[in-house]
Amino acid sequence: MGNVGQAGKEGRDGRVDEAADAVTTRADAFASGRGASSAATASGTTASGVSTARAGAPHATPSAAAAAPAPTAQIVVEILELLDRRTDREHGMSAARIAAELGVNEKTVRRHLRTLEAMRPFGRRLGRLDRDDVAHAESADPQPGWYLEPVLDVAQMRLLTDGALLAHSDGEYLRDLIDRIHALAGRAGKTRGSSVPSTPRGYNTEFLNNIELLSDAISLGRSISFHYCAYAEDGSLVPRLLADGTPKRYHADPYDLRYKNSKYYLVCHLHQYDDLSYLHVERLRDLMVGGEDRPLTRPLDDFSDVPGEPFDMERHMDERPYPMGGPAVPIRLRVTGALEPLYDWFDRAQVTRMGPCEYDVRVMANERATLWWLLQYADAGSIEVVEPPSLRAMMRETAERIVALYR
Repeated sequence: MGNVGQAGKEGRDGRVDEAADAVTTRADAFASGRGASSAATASGTTASGVSTARAGAPHATPSAAAAAPAPTAQIVVEILELLDRRTDREHGMSAARIAAELGVNEKTVRRHLRTLEAMRPFGRRLGRLDRDDVAHAESADPQPGWYLEPVLDVAQMRLLTDGALLAHSDGEYLRDLIDRIHALAGRAGKTRGSSVPSTPRGYNTEFLNNIELLSDAISLGRSISFHYCAYAEDGSLVPRLLADGTPKRYHADPYDLRYKNSKYYLVCHLHQYDDLSYLHVERLRDLMVGGEDRPLTRPLDDFSDVPGEPFDMERHMDERPYPMGGPAVPIRLRVTGALEPLYDWFDRAQVTRMGPCEYDVRVMANERATLWWLLQYADAGSIEVVEPPSLRAMMRETAERIVALYR
């Protein structure tokens, strides 16, 4: 916000200098959504700059009066907050309307708007929409006028909101998170009601803290230990046990956190195994991060799918429609009909048209994960494994078990 002072030095209205320090000190409060009115009350003034000192209180000394926030600063903050709440790229407010709502002079509002337009407060564009700008707007009630660019557009807000809901986390926490996301979308966020997620049955209250601990362990390159849970018949989580009935403690090298198929996975190396493991974060309990004397036992590159090359996490996860251990191998399929079942899961597939509705498909994937994927579409009979023979055998054996089960 130092640009405000510089603007004053270059000849803009001298009173903007007066506002600069107050606006700067309130930047954090504004960016986090706290109202100007609360900030004003704390400073001893109302929205119009009137003192809130108690009757009979000692008069302020000249030095104290000089330190009090000026009415101009209050106007600048309230203009920003009003635009943040009520405007977006298709809905502006006229200077006259802003002045009326704040109870100040329109000329004063216009002067501050022009200064703020040059500043880009908080890194956000503040500008004016003409009628031509909103002539082809998608909203039903576009309005020309001054607006403050929201932190998030509608698409970004929706993606973040839906992503939060998919986390199946604590309901109260998610409601607060969604409200914060909506607040960052300005007027668009205010017009959408908050979803009301419920806390999942058997929710692990350590889940959110575990995410923070795992993030620290991954960034610091530290090993971890934890209890890993299974589900009891009532849906509650219970630790896996050793033969003597005590909870089994696992030790692992954590590498990454990945969200896939509505589950949050920890990609790690369990010390007792040679391959990577993919654990459900919501099933970890009593998680502990090792100190400096507990570094990773093996670097992630040791598990690279291409020996001698750095580990490619994106490709590794793409090759597993379900996260599973074991290598990815070349797989050839014959697909008849629609390709949606293929591309919904394998966006790197190589497809060759063989007939009007017949395709030769090649993917690089984990065999068992591909088996699980194939079973989803087995009732249509539209996907056949051509090779490798080992995957064909796995499909045949699985089909025989299903036939025997339902005979």
